[in-house]
Amino acid sequence: MSKLFDKLKDADRERAAAQRDRIEAERSAGQVAQAKLGEEKRGLDLARERQAAEVELRRIANARAEAEAKAARVVAERQRAEAQAAAEAKAREEAEKKAAALAEGRRQKEEEAAQHARARAESEIQAAAAMRERAAAEELARREARERLQAEQAGRAARARRGKRAQGG
Repeated sequence: MSKLFDKLKDADRERAAAQRDRIEAERSAGQVAQAKLGEEKRGLDLARERQAAEVELRRIANARAEAEAKAARVVAERQRAEAQAAAEAKAREEAEKKAAALAEGRRQKEEEAAQHARARAESEIQAAAAMRERAAAEELARREARERLQAEQAGRAARARRGKRAQGG
């Protein structure tokens, strides 16, 4: 009986060992499954993070493209404004040159008019002097004519008196 008892004890020990091995195997399999689930969850989390990062990168790229387009528009606008300012400056410079040329022409005409006025004034002065000289010459000629006339009349009167004296006397 003791052999039979020994066999039962051995069988119980073997069953207990097998059961322990099976529980250990199941526990290991559970841990492996749990680890796989953890890894899958981590993989999903990483995939979500990657997608979020890609979305953020696309948003940043779009914002950058918009900023670059805006910068290009600003540069084009500045170049257009500078070109317009240069054209306006050139037009203003040409207008100033024309105004200076007109002012110079006006100054020359005013100088010529002043010279004509001086010449006319000089001519008028000379004409007035000539008129005074002619008036003085006419006055002198009239005076001389009067004096001659008086001298002739005095000479006639003297001759007439001499003639009367010669006749009457």
